[in-house]
Amino acid sequence: MRRRLIFWLAVFAGWTLLVMVFAVSSSLTYALTYQPPRWRYTITMAATEWYVWAAFTPLVAWLSRRFRLSRARWWRMLILGAIGVPVAFIKVTMTRVLRGVTEGGEAYFQISDLAAQYLIYWGIVAATHAWLYYRDVQGRELRASQLEALLAQTRLQMLSMQLQPHFLFNTLNTIAELVHQRPEAAERMITDLSHLLRETLHAGLVDRVPVEQELQLLDRYVEIQRARFGDRLTVDVVIDEEATKSALVPSLLLQPLVENAIKHGIGARAGAGRIEITISRSGDTLAIEIRDDGRGLGDAEIKDGLGLGNCRSRLQTLYGTSNYRLDMLNRDTGGAVVRIALPFQIERAS
Repeated sequence: MRRRLIFWLAVFAGWTLLVMVFAVSSSLTYALTYQPPRWRYTITMAATEWYVWAAFTPLVAWLSRRFRLSRARWWRMLILGAIGVPVAFIKVTMTRVLRGVTEGGEAYFQISDLAAQYLIYWGIVAATHAWLYYRDVQGRELRASQLEALLAQTRLQMLSMQLQPHFLFNTLNTIAELVHQRPEAAERMITDLSHLLRETLHAGLVDRVPVEQELQLLDRYVEIQRARFGDRLTVDVVIDEEATKSALVPSLLLQPLVENAIKHGIGARAGAGRIEITISRSGDTLAIEIRDDGRGLGDAEIKDGLGLGNCRSRLQTLYGTSNYRLDMLNRDTGGAVVRIALPFQIERAS
């Protein structure tokens, strides 16, 4: 309602501008011919000319919407043209009556005036169609952007749903291995899994979460893995500054990458292993590194698996193809490293 009121106030302001332009132009004409400007007369003439059209504009706009022109409905032009004749006639009549009342004297009716007002009528029809076309284009662009956002959101949810069963099945397999050999560890692992699943389902409702929240979710996962590996598993997290904890990252980003590091870094050998997670800021970029000291990656393992491929797809959906980096490579000192670079963004307070 407010937008509509503003729109019609803008239309009225446009007609007022025409009144002022024609009044000033007529007064300047008198002045240039060494006559008094006759401001009252010129303003009255301009006002009775254009404010009557201002009063008719809502009607003509409604007619233009009701009989909107299109290539398939060309006959509507005939309807608009036929309606325009009585509209122009009534407009001329009203203008003459108003001028007779305000200025006195007789008001003469001229065919040339009727033709001019008929052309102005078509000008209003054309302006209305231009506005309707502009509004349609904006509406299509808005719907297209909303559809694109909806598709992206749906894709993210599908990827998240794909990721969670992958993690869940791996954890259940681990519990199945421990339930007979170490029942207490299996029981503790089931309890931790229930807490983790609750937090994971909540995290899956949003696209991005602060680093601090993502690390809390990762701690739950690491505790589950410690029930399996015990003292063999060490996970260190280093954050360069306090503000980095508020930076936004895709939810459930770190868990599958740490799972990958555990699989290749510790699960592939009998000894202990270390995973180091470094999160730092460099200008407008958030850098994340996940390093392990395992046996490294073979040529076949460097290719994206389910976890890494899922993370790459989610990053591409959220940031586009050129606004992020995700690289996995072998370390010179042994083991593998995953490097991620994202735009540094802080969660805005609502």
